[in-house]
Amino acid sequence: MARRSARRRRVEVTVRPQLAVTYSLADDNPSEWARRREDQGWDCLAVTDHLVTDYRPPFPHLWVSAGAIAAVTSRVTVATAFVNGVFRHPADTAQAARQLQQVSNGRFELGVGAGWYEAEMTAIGLPWPEPGARAGAFAEAVQVLRPLLAGEPCRFDGRYYSIDLPAVGPADVAPPPLIASVGGPRTTREVTPYLDRVEVKPAAAATRGGMLDWDVYATVTDDDVDDLLARVRRVRNDIPVDMFVICNAAEDRATKERAEQLGDGFAAQFFGSPSAVAESIMGLAERGVGRITLSALDPESIDRLAPLLVG
Repeated sequence: MARRSARRRRVEVTVRPQLAVTYSLADDNPSEWARRREDQGWDCLAVTDHLVTDYRPPFPHLWVSAGAIAAVTSRVTVATAFVNGVFRHPADTAQAARQLQQVSNGRFELGVGAGWYEAEMTAIGLPWPEPGARAGAFAEAVQVLRPLLAGEPCRFDGRYYSIDLPAVGPADVAPPPLIASVGGPRTTREVTPYLDRVEVKPAAAATRGGMLDWDVYATVTDDDVDDLLARVRRVRNDIPVDMFVICNAAEDRATKERAEQLGDGFAAQFFGSPSAVAESIMGLAERGVGRITLSALDPESIDRLAPLLVG
């Protein structure tokens, strides 16, 4: 497949999307990482929520890391990308989110997801729900979160959650915005109405089996991504739409092999030289994407992309 030629330049677009990067390496001190990323100019710093995956070392703790990032920054938005719905209860999530809104002086945004990695659940002895149950619990969780994030009591009696709870967290904070990652028709239809922002995940089809299947990811096309965006807009045309992008900005052998594996699929453009990857990232704005959250396989990719995107 022909790849874009490397060009060391900053990418310009008419309407610049917000740019977020994920903190996902436990060996990095979250405070030092956050100071460096804020100085580089990123708009949002997001924390991922895993114990382990099959393609990255152990992850940092979600709430500990988000609190540390909020404490040492002053400008950036602090977010979760995304709270794992399989092993985190929405009431606990709401309590933590309101506390982080207080700690960050109103800069926190709560991102939630259904959970997708089976191996980390079986490793700790928790059952792995089938896809329909994960989607159903996710749809109920956002309904539980909505009043609790607003500092209100929640009474909810569903199939997966039964809640009768007074307000949680600090009383005098504004509700943090609620974002969710959607991919399939059901979650798009049932989750989107309750959100302040929605994030589409092109890799969703590749994670339905409980792991990230790169061969399946290679089959996701530009048309598939456009269909994802159109599906969201049919549910709520007015909602801001974000996108989660797995990437690697490097010219080493591993990155080239991953790009070759992804072939002509949508995801391949985010694996390659920093200038080519940056151009592809900013090109997402033409699809109406308002925020792009980058999850780099090699964290040094973020340093390579910074002068091209936000420097």
